[in-house]
Amino acid sequence: MDDDWAERQEDDDIQQRLQALSVAAENDGEPLRWFEDLYASAHRDSEQIPWARMGVNPILRDELEREALPPGRALMVGCGLGDDAVYLEKMGWKVVAFDLSDSCIAWCKDRFSDSSVHWEVEDVTNPPESWIENFDLVVEIHILQAIPTEIREEAADVLPTLLKPEGRLISIGREATDRTEEVMALPWPLSRKWLMQKFSSLDVVFFQAIVLDDWPDIDRYIGVWQRTVQ
Repeated sequence: MDDDWAERQEDDDIQQRLQALSVAAENDGEPLRWFEDLYASAHRDSEQIPWARMGVNPILRDELEREALPPGRALMVGCGLGDDAVYLEKMGWKVVAFDLSDSCIAWCKDRFSDSSVHWEVEDVTNPPESWIENFDLVVEIHILQAIPTEIREEAADVLPTLLKPEGRLISIGREATDRTEEVMALPWPLSRKWLMQKFSSLDVVFFQAIVLDDWPDIDRYIGVWQRTVQ
């Protein structure tokens, strides 16, 4: 997911549609179903996907350029339309990218038919056993803050378990700060305290607050954690 979300939130029609899909899925007892509903109803029109940048997330790109990690196995959580996963692939990583939505993953496979990325339909709260302790890098961008609180807690608990010893977790999103107004709609900003608590089993590499020039009223963050060698 990506920061075009901020711009497209100004489109009332898209925002109302998102909320309607989310509420309907919640009422049906399937709170995450709205992702598939959204991708399926978009009919391959990326303008209907609020977070689709159709290019690599610049915060992720800057971090990977800041410190050139030796490529290994990478997992892209909630890969969206796949640009971040393909960027990692081009940097030499062996990438698994997954999303809840079948329509999303089918779209990725068609967009990047020549890619070696392994595209999968999976749920972060119930990953395949083969993924446990199997990745040198796990990346989540705006995924935790796009899911309801109770599911978010489960998802955050899973992410550290996917790392190999010395593996890194990168989390990018909106930060809840003193100047954050109460947010009733997606995405829900995350507090630094909550993030640090959820990833307390890992060592903090660094945590940086970010304010983009185009969106000075939105507080963002990048957090990087590393699994301690046992």
